[in-house]
Amino acid sequence: MGKKDSVSGSLKAIANAAKSKGLQKLRWYCQVCAKQCRDENGFKCHCTSEAHLRQMEIFGMNQGKFVAEYSREFQRDFLNLLAISHRNSRVAATVIYNEYISNKTHVHMNSTRWTSLTGFIQHLGREGICEIDETPKGWFLIYRPEDKEEKMRQAMKAKRERAEEDEEERAARLIAEQIERANRNLPDSAKVAAAATELKRGDDDAHMKLSIANKRVKTDVGALALAGAAGDANALDVFKNAQRVASDAAAGLASKRAGAKPSALQEIMRRGIAAKEAHAATPNPNPGSDAAGTSGGSAGDDAPWLKRGIVVKVLSKALKGIGLYKKKGVVLATHDGGFVGEIEAIETGDRVRVDQTELETVLPSIGGRVLVLRGGAGVVNREAKLTGIDADAYKATAEMTDGPERGKTFAFDYEDVCKLSSSGPR
Repeated sequence: MGKKDSVSGSLKAIANAAKSKGLQKLRWYCQVCAKQCRDENGFKCHCTSEAHLRQMEIFGMNQGKFVAEYSREFQRDFLNLLAISHRNSRVAATVIYNEYISNKTHVHMNSTRWTSLTGFIQHLGREGICEIDETPKGWFLIYRPEDKEEKMRQAMKAKRERAEEDEEERAARLIAEQIERANRNLPDSAKVAAAATELKRGDDDAHMKLSIANKRVKTDVGALALAGAAGDANALDVFKNAQRVASDAAAGLASKRAGAKPSALQEIMRRGIAAKEAHAATPNPNPGSDAAGTSGGSAGDDAPWLKRGIVVKVLSKALKGIGLYKKKGVVLATHDGGFVGEIEAIETGDRVRVDQTELETVLPSIGGRVLVLRGGAGVVNREAKLTGIDADAYKATAEMTDGPERGKTFAFDYEDVCKLSSSGPR
């Protein structure tokens, strides 16, 4: 009969469920076994049961571990409820505690290391977890949890600012390199350091005046038109005279502009063009060498070495945002006298222009095709086959497959030869 009454849906089962609904007396609750007893007799029977005694033996082996675990669970659940219900709000501690214990399965405070709610609130204040204050109405606290989304937005903003700074530094460095490259090939008398200066005026009381050169032209044309209207000249003569005056004024304005001092930007452009023309007119100082086993020498770093069809590695950190940093690409074309290359990424197919100072040569596997970028007159810009690599000496040996030195083997520095793409020249 007892088993039949205990079946779900029976009157006895419904009565037991109604009795166990809601909170019951705390003194009849066993935290170790997580069991709530309805009366004193039931709690006494539970304390003498074999399951309870076995749990108490385990608890007695390491009491501090169990108390610390219950304390962590109590604080975690308490703060989660506070963050959900009263985030960034000033609320009484008793209000939060009453909401917390309304959950029947909560961790009881008598199983933690805090003996009262006041001690727990003071612990939160000492650790800086909450802002607490004591009033005649009791303890109040404010919980300000860290917003993960806000932290993520701040991190993205800082990353974007660093990327912009890196781009500005890279642009400034490229400009400085261009100025240095232009000054390197100019005589000492023509080298002028570009520097910002203040505007100097001879007389502090004088006012600046602007004059328009076309004013005299308009006046002369108007005077001639009036003269023609008065009958001093016919309409055709007036038109010819006006055209002559306008051409003379334009020629005078052009001569004044030609004699004016060029701006700093025009001076930098002029130096760059002069440097490139001087480099193109200078003969190769390294003639071909007939000594077996060595190349004719490498050119300076200021010479352009980019060639169409070679495979290079991108070292520009400014391109890290689009996924091209330390990626390989093929040189499709060269610009700015060969110092800037148009690179097509092998993996993604993206195209970007990069200065040669931000690129690095690539070596193929043994037997692969390479192009000699620097060397003697007989080997430079010629194709070769990679035959070996000396990692200790940072040398690569290659057998020439093109030109007058075909069949001979030379030793090159790593940066003097570069891998040829499958679509490169043959």
